[in-house]
Amino acid sequence: MIEAEAGRAYPGGARHGRVVHSLGRQIVTGELAPGDPLPVEERLVAELGVGRSAVREGVKVLAGKGLLESRTSAGTRIRPRESWSLLDPDVLGWRFEPGPRPEDVRLLADLRVALEPGAARVAAERADAAGIRGIDEALAALYATADDPDAFIEADLAFHRAVFAASGNDLLLHAYEMISIALRSVRHVHTRVVSHNKETLPGHERVALAIRRHHHRKAEEAMREVVEVARADAERTAMDAKDAHD
Repeated sequence: MIEAEAGRAYPGGARHGRVVHSLGRQIVTGELAPGDPLPVEERLVAELGVGRSAVREGVKVLAGKGLLESRTSAGTRIRPRESWSLLDPDVLGWRFEPGPRPEDVRLLADLRVALEPGAARVAAERADAAGIRGIDEALAALYATADDPDAFIEADLAFHRAVFAASGNDLLLHAYEMISIALRSVRHVHTRVVSHNKETLPGHERVALAIRRHHHRKAEEAMREVVEVARADAERTAMDAKDAHD
């Protein structure tokens, strides 16, 4: 049965948003598999409680995200995963909510390891006074929230964003904004042990110090250590959650 849900808001409360988010989530989670035909329009109209025009507009949006393709002879079908716009905000949200697979958590952690040390290096090379001030303020927030796991997670996301912002590279910052959608969605796999969070503070401080001093190699090395620890934590927590569920 197609699940009717509002999903994220679309401009003007557009009815096609219901179609986009219901079908999009089913495609990304595998309920509708690549190659499967899309349910016929009459069924979508009845089960989602929208008109034909909303269904058609929703299908166009999903096609734009690479999830659907329409052919005159074959109708509308689910496209293979490699065709999806994987960094599209909606696709990322559907992939990591409500319960990401351990494999997806690993892939996200791998992406951070591949991207963030380089961003820290560029930040050390390019950061101006405002960028460095933003990192220092974010670091102070990390220390201030160390005893509150939920607030610490938000402060940690803000610290890493500040590093990307300090790079002065809008492409890098956009990449992090997309990644942060998934990172927020996997909050439950972040470590909530206060003592462990406090142990990560010196690593973040080394990143900030290296960027402040424009030591690009040290900034890259320090950030690599930080995200490697985060990767190990996320993978361990995700596997523990999976074992508990099984």
